[in-house]
Amino acid sequence: MPLFVVLGALAFVAQPARPARLPDGCAWVRAENDGAGGGFVVDVEKRLLVTCRHVAADRKTVDVFFPWVRGGALVTDRREYLGNRAALRERGLLVTGTVLKSADEFDLALVRLDSLPPGTKAVQLAPRVPRPGAALRVVGHRLDLDTVWNTTTGPLRATGKLADGYFWRGKKLATDASVLIGQLPIEEGDSGGPVFDATGAVVGMACALRRQCPLAAVVLSAEEVRRFLGAAVSPANKAEPATVGATLVRATVWVKPTATDVHIAGVLIEKDVVLTCARGLSASDRVGVAFPLRDGDKWVSARVAYRDPLALQLRGVWRAGTVLARDPARDLALIQLDTGCEHMAPVTLAATVPAAGAALHAMSHPGGLEFAWVYAGGAVRQRGPIALGTGERAPTVDVLVCQLPAQSGSPGGPVLNATGELVGVLSAREGAQLVGYAATAVEIRAFLDVARRDRPACTLVGLVARVEALPDVYAGALARGLAVRAERHRAAGRTADAVRDCASALALDPNCAAARLCHARVLAPEAALAELDTAVEKGRFHRDVLVLRAELAARAKDWRKARGDLERALDVFPADAEARQRLVGVYLGLGDDARAAAAISDTLRADPKRLAAVAADLLTHADALEQRFPDLPAVAADWLIRALAAAEKGTPDAKAKSAVADVRKAGAAAATDAERLRVLRAGLKGLR
Repeated sequence: MPLFVVLGALAFVAQPARPARLPDGCAWVRAENDGAGGGFVVDVEKRLLVTCRHVAADRKTVDVFFPWVRGGALVTDRREYLGNRAALRERGLLVTGTVLKSADEFDLALVRLDSLPPGTKAVQLAPRVPRPGAALRVVGHRLDLDTVWNTTTGPLRATGKLADGYFWRGKKLATDASVLIGQLPIEEGDSGGPVFDATGAVVGMACALRRQCPLAAVVLSAEEVRRFLGAAVSPANKAEPATVGATLVRATVWVKPTATDVHIAGVLIEKDVVLTCARGLSASDRVGVAFPLRDGDKWVSARVAYRDPLALQLRGVWRAGTVLARDPARDLALIQLDTGCEHMAPVTLAATVPAAGAALHAMSHPGGLEFAWVYAGGAVRQRGPIALGTGERAPTVDVLVCQLPAQSGSPGGPVLNATGELVGVLSAREGAQLVGYAATAVEIRAFLDVARRDRPACTLVGLVARVEALPDVYAGALARGLAVRAERHRAAGRTADAVRDCASALALDPNCAAARLCHARVLAPEAALAELDTAVEKGRFHRDVLVLRAELAARAKDWRKARGDLERALDVFPADAEARQRLVGVYLGLGDDARAAAAISDTLRADPKRLAAVAADLLTHADALEQRFPDLPAVAADWLIRALAAAEKGTPDAKAKSAVADVRKAGAAAATDAERLRVLRAGLKGLR
């Protein structure tokens, strides 16, 4: 062997091991036989440390270990610490801590230490909450490892309030606490560990896992630590440089198809055009699409804020959209929104496909979490021909195999490269061990060339698709024109002309819902209902078709059919006050007084000017109840009291709210049920 090789090897062996550098203030907390985890020093002068309440358990004192450096190297063997307690206590690296206070609402405990090792420094709490995608680092002591002072890294996925908290020994902890969700594979024993940002400041404390969602570690925010300590809470975030995480939030939407519980993500590629996966969608269908809410300078990710589509539409972050095209082989779909949203920003399609190992950034709304608009970071595993569709004969397409956390039932979200360009859309197909799939930008571009028939074709395939679609396009346009003329004839009383134009329109396009709607309006109820059934089954989504069919179904006392049609219309147009008002009577027909009352409230939330119409409906409801229960005036009176309370709650107009409250209170003060009903009736007539 050449001499220089031997000397080089000897030089390498002779180099002393460098001590592992731990951030300041880290500790290992043990409440023997009760709990164990991390902690960190927050005040050197007062010798104060914080850890999780469930780590300290119900102990009055705990043992606290500090890092032990021996021979220039950090000791990481758990057994070394536990087997050398006496020596470590003599050296001040194992001290007793007295639990001063604990709080279930924070899942935090404050510990005063008997002493601190010389040179110990307190952690620095971060002045602001990091943005999704920011790098996080946890120092913990997970129980399934033989080592301590373990470092776990990963990006921040979401921030918000932990509405449901989590359980520990029958107690609910951290309910409504401000938390961060990290893409961190932590485990039992890491609780209490400090979570650092890229600058070394502590942004929170590791405290729990959401096991229903892969790689979703719950981190109690530094803001809550400050509140627990009684320190001043940091001011709101100042403007920060744009990041890929911020780009994802401003481009990602939540797609909610009608008549299904599927909630998928999507990405804006133009201000009013959404690209998503094919799951749960049908071509030409109408869907509701939600944009992220803003609270000051922050994005709202708490899922509870998105449970009320009516509130979203009233706040301007809900749009209706039409599915322009769907490609199950590529697992892609294109949605045209009625209008865009000014605070959103579409992304551009990448010109190239990322190579294996390249960084990826994704966003979706995974199940098992209280949050939506959840970030995920990863990398490209490989690129290749893979079948994304279902069935043995599904064709293969060009696909990115991604290393990303499972989306837990929320495909369709964007996958961006490091520069914020779109390189894929998350497919509904997923694999185990952090395997995700996305059709490449090459496939997306080919899909858009066929789907966007209002644009010039870029390929021969796109040109052929446009030529083949021309007959249907012209027939559909002509049919819609005839349907418009037919409706004018009907409104003017020219029924025969209307019927003739409807027939001509349907001959051109049997799926023309507008023509069937016009025809139904000139037919007897039973025949009209049959025509509308055909329109719903064969035609595209049409709000007026659904509302009219619901009206006819309600007359026939087919309450379930009426409810289904109205709820489907409201899936797309949550602020449709007419549909909500009709739901009141439908729910009453179904015997669901609670939902009927809620529908009254929602009707007035959607349109406060409908108070007079709602009052008239309530009088009609009272008449019907009196006929059913002639000897029980309390039935009608109780319903009116409940309905008025709902109306009072729903109307945003202060004057109207006061008038409704006066009627309700006057009725409630009446001596008998009959008198109560009479007073309520008189008051409702006044509201009309």
